[in-house]
Amino acid sequence: MNKIIFIRFIKDRMLLVGFYLFNIISVITFFHLAEPSNTEIIYPFIVGLFLIVVYLLIDWFRYYHTNVAVEKMIQGQYTELPAVTEEQKAFHRLLQLNMKQYSKDKKEQLEKNKERLYFLSHWMHQLKTPVSVIDLLIQKGYANNNTLREIDLENKRLHSSIEQGLTMIRLDSFDKDLEISEVNLVTSLRKLINQRKSEFIHFAIFPVIDFQEKEVTVLTDSKWNEVVLDQLLSNAIKYSGLVDGNKKLIFSIIQKGEELILSLKDEGIGIPSYDIERVFDPFFTGENGRKVSNSTGIGLYLCKKIAKQLGHKLAIQSDGQKGTTVSIQYLTKL
Repeated sequence: MNKIIFIRFIKDRMLLVGFYLFNIISVITFFHLAEPSNTEIIYPFIVGLFLIVVYLLIDWFRYYHTNVAVEKMIQGQYTELPAVTEEQKAFHRLLQLNMKQYSKDKKEQLEKNKERLYFLSHWMHQLKTPVSVIDLLIQKGYANNNTLREIDLENKRLHSSIEQGLTMIRLDSFDKDLEISEVNLVTSLRKLINQRKSEFIHFAIFPVIDFQEKEVTVLTDSKWNEVVLDQLLSNAIKYSGLVDGNKKLIFSIIQKGEELILSLKDEGIGIPSYDIERVFDPFFTGENGRKVSNSTGIGLYLCKKIAKQLGHKLAIQSDGQKGTTVSIQYLTKL
């Protein structure tokens, strides 16, 4: 190692030594030509050579320890990195800055991977339920409409779980899959309501869009916004289905200057006051989650995360007894 460092040291200083020797020769030649009787050459050359050797020895000791430490670090050994010269100190600061940024990025990546594995393990566990139910229904061998309806609902649950899993994966590349534009909110709502028509009928829920205009535009990403709205629809249907009789799911739109607020008000079982603050936490199901077998605690967490990325404000209210209102605040102008 010492030999390699020494060779590098000499290579780095060859230009300096060459210019120094050239300077000594030039000075001796000048004085010899100016004073022809002056024949002394060897003595000033030896003095100059002695001074450059002394300089190189001092420089070597300043160079050696730092570069030995660098070699050890390259080989994977832990060691302190001494910095003597201003150049070494500058590179040391740069190295510390890069290490700090690397540690930060690595920590964030580890947290993301940990969160992803946590989500996927729970998600895969949730997929088992509808598959098992469908298998049991098939084994019954019934060929009536009720059984087919149950199979259809379980299949929709399975599809919804798969979509949640894919959404979690896509969140890592959210910025690459983002396109903010003017989106007709009413059109998006009608599209999502129609997709869940059979569920509305099955649970006796009547959707109402409380807005007279046929078109209202907001600034958002059409695809990601529909992911949020569809999840909110799924929750409203799920918890409204626990209440007997006919229910309404009211969509109200209020314009406030450059902002627009969409509210989804259901007539379901409501959320207890002691759970309301935690409903956006990952995998938190609360008291209501114990009443619904397919409650995962993932949906609202994803909604909150996506809404934040889109620049929308998401809020939830409930009287704790009956009905829940979820509000999304959009911008209508840049």
